[in-house]
This record gives sequence, structure tokens and C-alpha cells, in this order.
Amino acid sequence: MRDRFNELRRVSWDMPDSKQKLAVLEEMIAIADRYMTEEDAYNVRMDYMTAAVDIGYLERMLVAFSWCLSKYDRTPSAYSQYYLMWHYKWVINDMWRMPEFSLAQVDSIFEDFKERCLKYGYNLRPYYHKKVNYLLSQGMISEAAQYYKLWRSTPRDDLADCKACEQNMFGIYSFRINHVKKGLQTVKPILNGKMVCSTIPQNTFSQVIIPLLKMKEYEQAASIAKKAYRVIKGPRFLEEHGMMLEFYTVTSMDKAVKIYNDTIRYGLESKVGWDKFNYFLSVRIFLREWHRKKRRRKLAEDDRVTLDWLDQEIAALADAFNRRNGNDYVNEFIVEKEKNTQMLIKAYQLQS
Repeated sequence: MRDRFNELRRVSWDMPDSKQKLAVLEEMIAIADRYMTEEDAYNVRMDYMTAAVDIGYLERMLVAFSWCLSKYDRTPSAYSQYYLMWHYKWVINDMWRMPEFSLAQVDSIFEDFKERCLKYGYNLRPYYHKKVNYLLSQGMISEAAQYYKLWRSTPRDDLADCKACEQNMFGIYSFRINHVKKGLQTVKPILNGKMVCSTIPQNTFSQVIIPLLKMKEYEQAASIAKKAYRVIKGPRFLEEHGMMLEFYTVTSMDKAVKIYNDTIRYGLESKVGWDKFNYFLSVRIFLREWHRKKRRRKLAEDDRVTLDWLDQEIAALADAFNRRNGNDYVNEFIVEKEKNTQMLIKAYQLQS
């Protein structure tokens, strides 16, 4: 079986991150669990987590991480502490996106990560960073501001996210507190191509369109959208696909249709509630505009994805997050989304 395991490993090295690659890695996990060493089983799960994150299968990443964390705690000397903690950052960044996990569970994981950072000799910069994003998702702006100050004042160490990811989040934070001009200035190095990583500038492109419209930078917004249209690919960027779908629903229905047809299955297959919620909000905006005219062209999944169905899905997800978070922030988020759409429509009408 080791020959089969090694053969699969060689195959996986040449595969792009995809469901097919996950299937190969899952077979390797099964072989390692039954016939090989615990170390083999651990290492292949680490590879599996990386692939799962890269294609947006966060729920599968969480299962694999839980197994690895348990094994690490039993024999920490056998495994890389740094590699484990790097993956742990993914957990605290993504777990809250699933309303199936209670606030108590999410908070407990955050605190465990914090304790391990201190125990293993890292500072708390990544903890503060991820906490800001988590609190913003609940509409807790003042609490997020406190953690933002701690994040910015704590030096970078080996566990900090790459500079491009941090710069992107600095900008997002400014946008969320309505410091639009500051946010655009913050992400300027990313937009100029000076800071990149596996998810940047893709995420940044989708985040700056509405702020640019607020600043009446219509031509730049269109230019950024054109760049985003070329580079945002795959299920990992579900929210980003939604933002592009919104923009092109207003500015180019043909492109919007292509984005929708190419990405709707990502949304239907996703198990990550927050990403799916945001994407479905964008799809609803698209379908409302699509149905304003009689069209012969059929859309992908048009028998299933109707406006009535979307209303039910969005309402169910919003209710799940509101109940989990103990507030009605997600309802406010939906209202803000609708306002942004109207802003986009007005901005485009001014340019037409």
C-alpha cells in the first residue's frame, strides 16, 4: 500500500487545487490511517487542509484540523509547532463563518489559539487580526476598534499573516468604519501591484468598488472590475464572485450572466454559511434585474434558483446568524447591501 500511497502523492503534486485533488488526498488519508504510520496520516491531512482551504471547502479543513490538533497534543515533539499554528489561523478565521458553531464554541477556539500563541512563544498579532474580522462580522464596531489598535501596535513575528493580507484587512477595516478615503489610500500599494499573495489582489479588487463609487471615481471602479473579472476564479472566491456579479449586473448584463453561470454551482455546493449568504444576496440582485425583461436565454440552475427560493435561503441564513450572534446585525447588513446597489445603479446612470 505504500507504493499506492507514494503514487498518489506524486499525482497530487502535479494537480491544481480542486475536488479531484481532494479525492486523491482522501484516498491517501484512508491508506495512511489503515496501513501506515500516524506521522504519515498527520502529514497528509496537513496537505489536505491546504487544498481544502484553497478551493473553499472550509468545513473539511476543520475536520482534518481537529484530528491533527488531537495528535499534536499527544506527541508535540513529533510535529511542527509552527505548521500547526499556521493552520490554526485558518480555523479561527473561518469557523465563525458557519452559524452551526455557537458563539461559545467560536470564542473557546479563539481563546485556545491565544493561549497556544503565548505558550509557544508567539505574540498575539494574528489573534488580534482575526478577532477584528470576527467582531466586524457581528457588527461590533467599537469592540473591533479596540482589537484593531492592539493589532497595529503589536510587532510582526513569524506567525503574522503576510503583509499583503494584513494591508488588505487594514483597508477593509477603514471601509467598514466609513473612512473611505483612508481605506483607498491604505490599499493603494495592492492596487498598484506592489503587494500580492494567493488571495491578494483578488479580495482587494472586490472590496474597493463601492468605496471608489462613493468617492465618485467611476472610471477607476470600472478599471478595477475589469481586472477582477480576469483574475477571480474558483470556489474559494465566492464572495468576490458575488461582488463582480453585482457590478456587472448594472454595467454589463452579458458579463453578469457569464459570472452567474460559471459560479452558481459554487454557491449551491458551499457549506460555509457566511460566504453563501453574501453570494446569494448578490445573486438575488442579479435575478431581480434579469427578470425585469422577458428573456429567452436560460440560466444555469434556473429550475432551482428562483427569486422565491433565494428569499427563503437568505432569510434562513440571516436568521441563523442573528440567533447565533444574539443581535439583528445581519438584517442591517442586508439593508446596507441594498443601499450600495442603488449607489452603483445611480453612479452608472450618471456615466451613461
